Amino acid sequence: MYAGKYEWAADRDSGDCSLRISNAKLDFDDGLWECQVTNSAIDVLDSLTSEPAQLVVRVPPQMVSIVYNGSHVERPGNITVQSDTNAMVQCVSAGANPVPNLRWFIGDEEISHNAYQMNSTMEGTSKSWIATSTLEFKIRRDQHNRILRCVSEHEALLEKKLETGIKLNVQYAPVVSLRTSLPADLEEGVDSASILCEADANPPATIIWRKVGSLEILGLQENLEFDPIDRNHAGSYTCEARNAIGSSELVESTVDVKYPPSDVLVFGANDGNLIVPVGGSTRLECQADAKPAPLFKWFQKTEDGMIPRGEGRFLVLSSMSYEYQGEYHCSASNIISNRERSAISSSISVKITGPPQFVPFTDQHVTVTKGEDAILRLAFCSNPKPSKITWQWGHITLEAGAGLQGRYVAEAIIKSKRANCYEARLRIQRTEQTDSRFFSLTVENEKGSDLSTLTLHVTESVSLAAVVGVIVACLMLLILVTLCLLYAFRSERCCFSSKGNLKSSSDIEKGKLDLSLSNGHNGKLSSTSSVSIDISKKKFSSGYVSTDEFYPSYTESIPVEESVENSSIKSGKASLQYADLQLPRASNNGSMRAKSNRQKHPDYGLPSVTPVPCSPKNDTMNITNGNWPIRNIVNV
Repeated sequence: MYAGKYEWAADRDSGDCSLRISNAKLDFDDGLWECQVTNSAIDVLDSLTSEPAQLVVRVPPQMVSIVYNGSHVERPGNITVQSDTNAMVQCVSAGANPVPNLRWFIGDEEISHNAYQMNSTMEGTSKSWIATSTLEFKIRRDQHNRILRCVSEHEALLEKKLETGIKLNVQYAPVVSLRTSLPADLEEGVDSASILCEADANPPATIIWRKVGSLEILGLQENLEFDPIDRNHAGSYTCEARNAIGSSELVESTVDVKYPPSDVLVFGANDGNLIVPVGGSTRLECQADAKPAPLFKWFQKTEDGMIPRGEGRFLVLSSMSYEYQGEYHCSASNIISNRERSAISSSISVKITGPPQFVPFTDQHVTVTKGEDAILRLAFCSNPKPSKITWQWGHITLEAGAGLQGRYVAEAIIKSKRANCYEARLRIQRTEQTDSRFFSLTVENEKGSDLSTLTLHVTESVSLAAVVGVIVACLMLLILVTLCLLYAFRSERCCFSSKGNLKSSSDIEKGKLDLSLSNGHNGKLSSTSSVSIDISKKKFSSGYVSTDEFYPSYTESIPVEESVENSSIKSGKASLQYADLQLPRASNNGSMRAKSNRQKHPDYGLPSVTPVPCSPKNDTMNITNGNWPIRNIVNV
């Protein structure tokens, strides 16, 4: 044994032949070890040999590197590969014992399943190993600028692994995208526009702008700008990017330019022939350059202003009369950015020719007072001009412009503001009742004639005396009604005036009217009871004393056995004496017990109060208990 290198690790005499190896060396100690026991004698074959034991002396790998296209790529390096192609890369780790395990990663993504590993001993030694892992994978565009790593794993390493990596420079054809800066409504001469074409490419690409339908290159920059924009910029634009790897697909963007109506033109049918016979028809067309497409409206210019005639690009006029002749305009409008824009065309003239026609809506009835002058008017249109205009009534015929004939004057026709239209007048002086009749007017020209009538009503004048009489009668009637109202008002208030001993209404409202009833006949009723009439909260609403206003203030009901005496009125209270009752002689001496037809208040069972109207000869208010009157209760 070699002391300090190989020593027995246990008691050999006990049969334990364990061996301690110090400072193990790869070249000396790595391998298979056996324990042998020699023969006890030369002639005795009793030697023993153990099963071999493997001793591995671990040595970490001395290096790890990536090989591409036969060359080692030092860290940090990169390799250039093209997208969508297959690449082959090797990883070499040398000087390790035992063989290291090699693994591949792109970033944190392991791709070892695409690799295979081969191991061999280094030249000149059988103890050190070289491990080579070959990776074949398809390059993707998204792997550009990512790190391809090779990791050598070994137990002898302090961190159990040793790695290297390179950056992937992935080249790929351009991919383009568009970004636009366009308002919702892009208006000509007001807004600007910008389209950005972004190309994702390696190596960098060149941008090419074209307008659809043209091969002309509009620009080689990323931005295509229009400032300010006009209608000629409207259309579709394509962006294409190119580099050494290839070209991108075309990406298209549309620019929609809006502008208000302009160049509004009106055209007539029949090759522009706008002389239309009465009852005929024609068609007008309006054109305008606008975007969005405009809305068309038609107007006829008359002496009364602009009259709407229709909507739409075409205006069809049929069954035409003279009211359709005149100047026509077309209005074109659209909406841009929520605002209406419009333009009006120049006018086009429409003329009507044919027999005369009377203008509709002329007043056909004229009313005058006898003795006044009357003017009869009728309007008509005629193209060509009228050749004969005749007024006729009864057996009289009078041509326009003929002058005075008796009390009748047929004036010359007057030219109207409307083209080819006129007014005829017949003046009747000092009208009489016999002038109430129909009057007709006939108008003729070379193409025909027309007739219209109107009615004159002559009324009798009203004399001044009749008018004055009616006014005087109305005034007298008004005075009589006023006097009646005053009399009625005074009569209503007379019952509650300041006459007699009754206090004013204000005093009555504050006090109570007490009626003391005492026994004074035949000694049958010895008890005394009082009736208090509280009117402090009641007011008299008229010249009569109402039971509804009088009775609700009673504080006690009156027994039928009691009599009333000593009537007096003092300081707003009234006491009634028995003698004042004036009872009938045959009536049980005033007893109320036998009377079955007595009247009672519906709510309180009290005697009712009969209202007595005021009069100069009757100043007594009667309070009736049954059928017996009680007099001189209240004087007014």
